[in-house]
Amino acid sequence: MKFFFLAVGFTSFTLGASAQNEDYKHVVSVQSGVSLFSFFRGNIKGSTQSSDTTVAFSSGQASTFPQLNFAYDHGINHWFSVGGAVSFNKSTLQLNDVIYKKTENLGNVTLGISRLTIGARALFHYGNANRIDMYSGVRLGIGIWGVSGSSSAVNDKMDEIFKEAGGGGLWRGIIGNKLGAGFAMPQVQVIVFGLRGYVTERIGLNGELGFGSPYFASVGINYRIGGL
Repeated sequence: MKFFFLAVGFTSFTLGASAQNEDYKHVVSVQSGVSLFSFFRGNIKGSTQSSDTTVAFSSGQASTFPQLNFAYDHGINHWFSVGGAVSFNKSTLQLNDVIYKKTENLGNVTLGISRLTIGARALFHYGNANRIDMYSGVRLGIGIWGVSGSSSAVNDKMDEIFKEAGGGGLWRGIIGNKLGAGFAMPQVQVIVFGLRGYVTERIGLNGELGFGSPYFASVGINYRIGGL
């Protein structure tokens, strides 16, 4: 008898999960996440010029635009979905009263770096029934990076300053010597665990934990649409 009730319960649970994905094949999500960009913030102590430095400044501040993620997932069956996602990160470094090579007054200098990530993702759903949807998956894509800089005093010399202060190595080889130039790199993310909880039949809250790019954790809202 106990086995009978367990079998009935498991069958009901499975049918509920199947019905959910079959009734609502399309899910649109908007999220804000935590990435390495998120820790680039706060006040920076001024740097005095010495014999081995080329740049001095009185003070500085680092700030980060909140990480944004837009995703769409299409349910193939009750346990698998595919979709795409677009994410954006940006950090800015503001340096005040910058002196270059002890002679050139650059005024206030602003440096920025941004990343637009476009990718496809596959999700494996489990334990989902009624208004709960749990999943794990993988996201593969490309990150388009951009570097920018400006000076309140000598904006026309920023490329030269950037080249001189940037040094060499792999990072310099990737970015190049020109401000405003972009470059692309592959991006991989493993979504260890995701959870959607619906407060109505269509509108829900979601959260994800993962490692890789573009975020480690995220929270947001989602909207599901019936089969079209």
